Amino acid sequence: MTPPHVAIIGAGLTGLQLSRQLTNAGISTTLFDKSRGVSGRVATRRADVEGHTLRFDHGTPSLSASQKAQISALPTPTQLALVPWIPSSPKTQSEPHFSLAPGINGVGKWLAQGQNIALNVPVTALRRSDGGNAWQIVCDSTLSPQNFDMVITTTPPLQAANILETSQTPLIETLNTLRPEGCWSLMLVTEFPLDIAPLLTPRHSLIERVVSEHTKGRFSNQWGVYTVQANRPWSQHRMEEDPMIVGEEMLSELNRLGYGRPNVIYQRMHRWLYAGVAEPLGEAFLLDAQHNLMCAGDWCFGNDITSALRSADAASAKAIQYLS
Repeated sequence: MTPPHVAIIGAGLTGLQLSRQLTNAGISTTLFDKSRGVSGRVATRRADVEGHTLRFDHGTPSLSASQKAQISALPTPTQLALVPWIPSSPKTQSEPHFSLAPGINGVGKWLAQGQNIALNVPVTALRRSDGGNAWQIVCDSTLSPQNFDMVITTTPPLQAANILETSQTPLIETLNTLRPEGCWSLMLVTEFPLDIAPLLTPRHSLIERVVSEHTKGRFSNQWGVYTVQANRPWSQHRMEEDPMIVGEEMLSELNRLGYGRPNVIYQRMHRWLYAGVAEPLGEAFLLDAQHNLMCAGDWCFGNDITSALRSADAASAKAIQYLS
């Protein structure tokens, strides 16, 4: 008997873990992603500065101990070599943080081992095939020849709604109620490291966090290397503003917080349109059993790795039950 074939759109942590769980259950999967690499929220960007390659972890700067344990429990050909970055603090009752060299996106690459993934493939729509009993994937104007028994989107809600528009699924109405929030990120290199914690999360500030990338054991040429992220509500109102103006406001905020005006060697702004949702769904996934469609992602519970993995585990269990 031919095993069910499932298309998973989005190769972030939710999509990767979903695919792995389904594959372990004997279900064939194909992952599609519009990007040139996997990982989604667990992304690492590179910059060439004066002949040196520097790395900046975007979206997720590290893994907590519980996240590390959850991911490491998955069977893979090789072991994930996460290293301690920030120790636990009894005073704040915080977990230790773990980083990965050369970048945190190695977590996604690790999870992707042995999986069937189509990259640089922007899925734009679905189309019924095989007499209406299966789905085909439309990539731009090209129709994929494969037939799928189920399609699971793990993209941000509005992107999922656009992909599912031709399917006539009632899930679209729910997806469109989940308001997205963007985030501005500043990749910053200073002549000397600032007197700042490895992971700074200031209160009552437009800056949500400052990640000291040079404290992760990577090459930094003795510079200060930072990923500075603005909070989502503040960013959302400035998504269409000039990146240089937004960056200047963020640098001014660092000065206001007491870190001065550093001698900047390099800076680059990144606009992250779908950093999260204003209000999570509150459920692990959305399922349209009539049309064999499902939606999952970190936006179901929050905007972090734990939410992504929690949604993936629940969605895979339901899909396995449904397809068995």
